[in-house]
Amino acid sequence: MDFLNNALNLAGRFDLPAIAEKAGITPEQVQTVIGLLGKFAGHADPAQDAADHSGVSRHQIESILSEIGGADALGQVAQAFGFDIDAKGGAGDLLGNLGGMFGRK
Repeated sequence: MDFLNNALNLAGRFDLPAIAEKAGITPEQVQTVIGLLGKFAGHADPAQDAADHSGVSRHQIESILSEIGGADALGQVAQAFGFDIDAKGGAGDLLGNLGGMFGRK
């Protein structure tokens, strides 16, 4: 497991191996897709954007979405990763926000 996987599991948000098994992809792919969904949360079709950038099928991404709480959860995912879905600040605060999950900010 890498840092991001540990951070997500430590935060108690997602069980990446279980989501991966249900979607039929690897935990690393789930990790990538969740990050992309957070990044594209403010877009018109974040699932398609994540599919276009990850190589994971839209069907598999929709399976991941159902496991993380659906489209309504994307704002929370974006916030957890520090993405500014209004495109005002970009992803520059990602590491700072991940640090905040561990009490450092």
